[in-house]
Amino acid sequence: MSDELQKIEAPVRGRRLSSGARRAQLLACALSVFARRGLGEGRHAEIAEDAAVAVPTVFVYFPTREALVDSVLDEIARYFTEMAEHVHSSAKPAREVLLDHIVAFTDSVESHPDHARVWLDWSTAIRDRIWERYLEFEEGVIAVVRGTIERGQREGSVAVDADADDQARLLVGSSHMLAQMKFAGRPREKIDQFVGTLMASLLGHGA
Repeated sequence: MSDELQKIEAPVRGRRLSSGARRAQLLACALSVFARRGLGEGRHAEIAEDAAVAVPTVFVYFPTREALVDSVLDEIARYFTEMAEHVHSSAKPAREVLLDHIVAFTDSVESHPDHARVWLDWSTAIRDRIWERYLEFEEGVIAVVRGTIERGQREGSVAVDADADDQARLLVGSSHMLAQMKFAGRPREKIDQFVGTLMASLLGHGA
């Protein structure tokens, strides 16, 4: 996995940090707080406590609650969009790429649980101002997946009678169930079984 997809790590506390390092620290703490509390409950004060800084320091980097929420969601969108773009840039057969994306996402729930929890929260915030931002982010990932499905249809590794847009949406939508299975502690073999059923039922057996 590329360096861009590595987990955000908060710099060591208790020493002076550069502006960039401080912002990275506070963003990592914000992700943790939002994962615990939810998008509607995370506050500057709790982030400051986690980061061991004064509350005004958090406001320097995130002047309003709106700016704080937007920065956290920017990170969630960046992480999952870059994951999709990275996996789908492969020259492997399309069907293998689609499976690799599912596996990468499933593994990320364990390696980046805060990202996954905030993403799940964001995906259901249908009454909030952030909903349109979620749809825009999701459409971007769907477009990446759709392109690979269309390539698979040309290659013959994906059933040609499937609607590529519908199949992309179903595959992306399945990420919610995969995340739930991971957080519920379902065994890996059960998750693999689900993924196999998903691939066979949605994409068929190719031409």
